[in-house]
Amino acid sequence: MINENQDLFDDPKKEQKGFSSEVFEQQLIEVFRSRSGIDLQELQSARLPRRTKEMLAVLVTVSKKVLAAAQPEINRKGVGFKGFIPAIFGLRVASRFTEITGVRLKQTALTPRNPMNAPDAFERSVLQEFADPSFPREKVISEVTAKSKSLRLMFPLYTTRQCLTCHGEPKGELDKTGHLREGLHLGQNAGAISVVIPIQR
Repeated sequence: MINENQDLFDDPKKEQKGFSSEVFEQQLIEVFRSRSGIDLQELQSARLPRRTKEMLAVLVTVSKKVLAAAQPEINRKGVGFKGFIPAIFGLRVASRFTEITGVRLKQTALTPRNPMNAPDAFERSVLQEFADPSFPREKVISEVTAKSKSLRLMFPLYTTRQCLTCHGEPKGELDKTGHLREGLHLGQNAGAISVVIPIQR
């Protein structure tokens, strides 16, 4: 939702963008339902493990709070590019979510812009699989590691048209954030969301 609303956020002529945490939640519910078949408003009746329901509820709450706190940024009049991009939103949500739940979230890639998002050995191995054009789209890779006593999940990410504004062609040219474009194409793998869930807490 953050990605799809970049033009709205960066409209310098419009002060009140109308993208409140409630509007965000409604869009999130619709997208999540269409992709997973699960209604976030009816989690109690969903066929999911109890802890999964709890984590999803926390994630929604944290996401709404991050968006509510960002309203002054989003609604700043007279300023075009605000810098409130998916990576920034995701970083803020992940930080708060980890503080509350102990579950680590990270958006990673083989060549991440932010060094903090550099992949570890497991993530790099999975990212190389995701980068293969023949890899089944949307397939999640998981692993239980005895050493760290955790469940690891990797969710692949693919570029949309909005992503290409910063990450597309021409490769090597500066984008609006000041980073070099990666030259990605529509639908190409752009990394993954890495999740580390402690098995014993």
